[in-house]
Amino acid sequence: MDGILLSSRRTRENIIKAWLKDESVQFKQIVAFQEKIDTLEQSGPDMVPGFISDTPVAKEIYKMKIKGNKGLKQLRPMCCRGPFGQNEYTVLVGAIEKDNKLIPSNAKERAQTNLITFKADPTRRRRERLTPKPEE
Repeated sequence: MDGILLSSRRTRENIIKAWLKDESVQFKQIVAFQEKIDTLEQSGPDMVPGFISDTPVAKEIYKMKIKGNKGLKQLRPMCCRGPFGQNEYTVLVGAIEKDNKLIPSNAKERAQTNLITFKADPTRRRRERLTPKPEE
């Protein structure tokens, strides 16, 4: 597995980190998200069943699931496979699911727009952790 790449704005600000901050997502849930990413990178998608939807939710767009227990948000970032390597995923936009609806409601469309942007300018994607790497 080549890994998970996160999308960035022209300012090179990581849009996923900014989204997590804007949504006031608790650190323990961000850690759980990073742990899923780490497992995916090390072992492949079969080792994190249910993390990424099996079928696209829009053209080339898949939904990631980071469940939140009582009081935590149901994180549903949108991602794509690739688009430059077969063994990579790119997280395109953050979303939350509440009452079976995505917030923002245009998350799928925003993900598709970001995918077009990254295909045109691959430098807008980069590998970056959501949390510091644990010391070994």
